[in-house]
Amino acid sequence: MYVFGGLMQTAHKNLAANDTTLANEITDRLSQELVIAFVGPVGSGVSTAAAQIRDVLAGDFGYDVAPIFKPSDIILRQCPLVEIVPPSKDDLAVYIQTMQDAGNAIRQRFGNEYLVEKIIEKIKLYREEKGGYTANVEQPGRRAYIIDSLKNIEELALLRNIYRESLCVVGVFAPDEIRRQRLIDGGAIENSVNQLMTRDQAELMTFGQNTRKLFVEADLFVCNDRRPEELNTSIKRFLDIVFDTAIHTPTRAESAMYEADAASANSACMSRQVGASIVSSRGELIAVGWNDVPKFGGGLYIEEDRSRYDEVQKAVVNKDHRCHNWAGGICHNETRRTKIISKVSEAAAAVGKVSGELAPAVLESVGRSEIADLIEYSRSIHAEMEAILSVAREGKHSLVGATLFTNTYPCHNCARHIVAAGIVNVIYIQPYMKSLATKLHADVVTEIPDKVGMVVFRQFDGIAPRNFIRLFKPAAPRKMGGRISRTERANAVPIFRVPLDARSHYEDKVIADLAQKEHV
Repeated sequence: MYVFGGLMQTAHKNLAANDTTLANEITDRLSQELVIAFVGPVGSGVSTAAAQIRDVLAGDFGYDVAPIFKPSDIILRQCPLVEIVPPSKDDLAVYIQTMQDAGNAIRQRFGNEYLVEKIIEKIKLYREEKGGYTANVEQPGRRAYIIDSLKNIEELALLRNIYRESLCVVGVFAPDEIRRQRLIDGGAIENSVNQLMTRDQAELMTFGQNTRKLFVEADLFVCNDRRPEELNTSIKRFLDIVFDTAIHTPTRAESAMYEADAASANSACMSRQVGASIVSSRGELIAVGWNDVPKFGGGLYIEEDRSRYDEVQKAVVNKDHRCHNWAGGICHNETRRTKIISKVSEAAAAVGKVSGELAPAVLESVGRSEIADLIEYSRSIHAEMEAILSVAREGKHSLVGATLFTNTYPCHNCARHIVAAGIVNVIYIQPYMKSLATKLHADVVTEIPDKVGMVVFRQFDGIAPRNFIRLFKPAAPRKMGGRISRTERANAVPIFRVPLDARSHYEDKVIADLAQKEHV
């Protein structure tokens, strides 16, 4: 392996006479390569966004961008391996369905990571054609690899294990009606579009499509329901932030979603950690909440309740009665739901006179029904409700015209309280399949953007909370000599960088430097 441009083999100059510090030498061995993977439901315009980010990286940032890697191209070439005839695009619906079938069959035969493994192979070959990591190349250079697009969580896991922080995941979305119309305009038969969209987002088979689960892992969420110029503006802003070439501060939505996601860390719920924040009609943060068990006097149990001093007992006692720490540490919602499923199964088996080996089949069948989606028996108050109630406890603000941000789509129980509170917008990241909000409250809740007279539930658009601090508080100084100091795009390096060398090589470098200092 090439290490530090031969510095390990040369004597060091006295650091007092050398402007290059050891830290800078190590920093110079951080890769400038980027791997950008896109994910988005069918019809969202992922390919359009991928092409735009390619053009900006190549044109503005001077990056060598490899040809966009498409798993669909691999599927087309590998169709014969699973005895499927490569489809034509004459009928868009048939083409997509056949590609989904072929992709599933390929994953079933070769593993869920197979398509991404083939792309990793292409990345390595492209790098080697450009000189790669060889003894005469100090840096593999300003190079980017774009993947259009991922379909399951195993693909993302493999990419993150290999490329670490140099991997950026971009989630592209558009409202359902816009995606549906795009598919119809592209040639899909109208009555087949819903089936295509549902299958793409959450197929049940383990080797199938699952963009819904994958989408929420994105580093950037981009709404593609606008004109190409607006999409381009979002992409340029993201790259300027990643390369720290311009000062950008968070949007109100990005700040509020960060507050909501941070609040979720307070939750001790064994099912999922949900956080919410509320911004007033004037744009001020007025509340946060998370899902957990309520306690006497208002609010929720917190970590400090584990060691509270009890005036009656005159001793420090554990008053944390959250589910993990109370009544056997069980999830009451799941426990009661399971009992209901068992009782219904037993009753159905008795009526049908089913016994013996067939009885488990009844239990399995009932377990797959909507009974499994019951959410009525949890001891925890939901994050959205805690945020709303915290405003009521303080009595300082109005919720009329407010916007609620949550890292998870609200359930239908919370939805009705959100409507009653006067909140007019809900912004979310993760979907929640059990929610019947738009079905039970179709008169007042909608997912159609800009709908007047209804509470609008919308997907979050912006920098993901996971990157909030890293991207909006970069280490580089903002000024030099009293003036703003920014690196030109063509010379800037990304904030997300990984070492080119093994950790042991950096340790060897430090030890060699110490030896030289002590020798002097």
